[in-house]
Amino acid sequence: MASAFLLAAGIEPGQQQALLWFAGALALLIFLTWRMRSRTRGKMGPPDQTARQRLDELAAQRGVKGDMEELLAELQDLSRKINAQIDTKFAKLEAVIADADRRIEVLERLSGSSGEQPRLDITVGDDIAGGPPPSPAAGPRAMAATARVYELADSGMTPVQIAQALGRTPGEIELILGLRPRA
Repeated sequence: MASAFLLAAGIEPGQQQALLWFAGALALLIFLTWRMRSRTRGKMGPPDQTARQRLDELAAQRGVKGDMEELLAELQDLSRKINAQIDTKFAKLEAVIADADRRIEVLERLSGSSGEQPRLDITVGDDIAGGPPPSPAAGPRAMAATARVYELADSGMTPVQIAQALGRTPGEIELILGLRPRA
């Protein structure tokens, strides 16, 4: 039937065969293209998804994107506030350190103006637990101070009371009493 149609159209029999081969190849190509296209549609998503559903999905994604951008802006604002607080605290700390340095300098100047370093007026013997009382070579002042501490301790005063009475620190008095020879 196809060859009668081709003869009526004025196509010679040699050309008819080539034309039939061409039409068969074209039909095969159309069939393969249709099959591949139907397979890729299955992979892309359900074919019943409408344009409205896709728009809704895109709108939801834009909403999430907007939320993320808003959160990022809030984080940046919080970061700026924290940095400002840290800078303020750092400036205050620097001011406190500068004030402390200034006070140390004043104290050093004042303690240096007296000309001598404060000294402890006691003499320590060779044996700490039962060493002898200060020797006369230690000086009469050291011996008199030590003897006065012993007298006040014997009268029942506490080291703190003795320190207040003699104008010394309680640590000095406790040290002197700790080095007192046992009778």
